[in-house]
Amino acid sequence: MKLLLLYWGIMILCYIAAYKLRSRRDSFGFMGGALNAVIFILVFIMGLRMGANEEVTSSLGTIGVQAVLITVFTVCGSMAAVTVLRKILGLNRQGAADNMPEAKLEAQLTEAEYAESQLENELESQLEKETAENKEEKGGAAKTTVLILVCVAAGMVLGYLLIPRLFADTAVFQEMSGTWLVAGICVLLGLVGFNLGLDGSVIRSLKTAGIKVILVPLAAIAGSLLFGALYGLISPLTVREAVSVSAGFGWYTFAPGVIAEAGHGVAGAVSFMHNVIRETLGIIIIPLAAQKIGYLEATAIPGVAAMDVCLPIVERSCRPETVVYSFCMGMIMSVAVPLLVPLFIG
Repeated sequence: MKLLLLYWGIMILCYIAAYKLRSRRDSFGFMGGALNAVIFILVFIMGLRMGANEEVTSSLGTIGVQAVLITVFTVCGSMAAVTVLRKILGLNRQGAADNMPEAKLEAQLTEAEYAESQLENELESQLEKETAENKEEKGGAAKTTVLILVCVAAGMVLGYLLIPRLFADTAVFQEMSGTWLVAGICVLLGLVGFNLGLDGSVIRSLKTAGIKVILVPLAAIAGSLLFGALYGLISPLTVREAVSVSAGFGWYTFAPGVIAEAGHGVAGAVSFMHNVIRETLGIIIIPLAAQKIGYLEATAIPGVAAMDVCLPIVERSCRPETVVYSFCMGMIMSVAVPLLVPLFIG
């Protein structure tokens, strides 16, 4: 809870500071590069931590397979539920309200041949502009995904090979690197808050989104639990264990301990791996998922990490307004984990 308040406080303070500097936003063109640099450093540190963690490296067999499978189920369930809700709410893939049907629009704007000709020229010009922008965004998303994947993989390899040689007790490294992560996340959220303040649209977007910022996380939670239960029907895990694992939502420092303490050792190990994979999966595929599936669906992938580690990735890959959904996604899931995991595991 203290970290949650710290993260919120830093982001809000940086937002307020940048909001007052909006008239000078052109002077902060370097912020995008700084944000990307911090992202790559953080995912590399995460890779180091995972590679140096014996519990992770020693569970890459059967338990690892189960963790991968339940992660696929729960992430797909969350995204599917968000897609269904998005269509019910009449939102497009970018999370905005669908435009008026084209046929109706043309019927209203074809009062004269000249006006129609002007409209066609304008639409063609806009289409060419959007096509060029989409190509640029897709290329940037693919490049970002590859670089993040390389950073995570390199970190895991180096963590596995070098950290045990440099630290007689790897727990010392885990504690030290944990401090690095907290500091890095603070810098990261500070940059995100500053960028949002320069944009100045978050408060307006929150008012516009309204109840949707709550409904989207609730849909993601329901989809994750439902598909987790389906996995329990076809896996060595019981339905209770599978639902409890899926209710971790990427919080690998809480859910595995609760499940293991309840006497479900294997499920606890699966939970640890699943939550690590879910967060890492979000870091890796959010840029491509945002372009190929939808912005709101992308926020559902990492679970609780949508409000911290993955928030700047969402900010870079989606519309600025999507950050509101991402933050609420992580916040509501963080609140849900301590309630749902003990409830389901009994």
